[in-house]
Amino acid sequence: HVTEADVSAQHINLARELGMETIGFLMMAHSVSPEKIVEQAKLMESYGAQAVYATDSAGAMTPEDVRVRIAALRENLSCEIGFHAHNNMSLAVANSLVAIEEGATRIDGSVRCLGAGSGNTQTEVLIAVLNKLGIDIGIDLYKMMDLAENIVGPILPRSQEIRKNSLTLGYAGVYSSFLLHAEKAGEQFGIDPRDILLELGRMKAIGGQEDMIIDMAANMRKERGLLKR
Repeated sequence: HVTEADVSAQHINLARELGMETIGFLMMAHSVSPEKIVEQAKLMESYGAQAVYATDSAGAMTPEDVRVRIAALRENLSCEIGFHAHNNMSLAVANSLVAIEEGATRIDGSVRCLGAGSGNTQTEVLIAVLNKLGIDIGIDLYKMMDLAENIVGPILPRSQEIRKNSLTLGYAGVYSSFLLHAEKAGEQFGIDPRDILLELGRMKAIGGQEDMIIDMAANMRKERGLLKR
């Protein structure tokens, strides 16, 4: 999590000792100030991270949110800066472009938008946009399109359009791993999953706290007088 960089120290140190590339991920970067992100990123850099990512785990960031965070990291760190987006509010490609403008040199993408929630920055789309901007990253666009269409597309369990519940993830600023748990709890207790996600956002729940969802849904059902007597 974006406030817990200290837990990465032993992992980064060991990875460097083993000669591995070391990258720090600051999850849920929308939830704290740019100053806090810089503070935590500096810790990761001091442990030996060769790159530090601002990670929009909830797909909640606007382009301006990305701009100020990446700019702050670029100004204060010597290591590479990365950005990892989710497309829950249809901003993943736009946010990735802003990150590049502000000095990020590592951008995560996923073919056919494969990823949690509404997926990540769609690789083939990002490549096309970069090509239009005159930025050649050495990847054959046609081959990437064909890979997306012919290989990845057929194995997706469902298409990656922005559905109402994944949109709510971004709107509420909730980590993507909560989505399926909220949907199951909503079905079990007769509660709209969007209400569960909004409450999780209000509580500023972090990844790893998914076990609270059942109790939350049960309490919401009780408060609304939906329990059978």
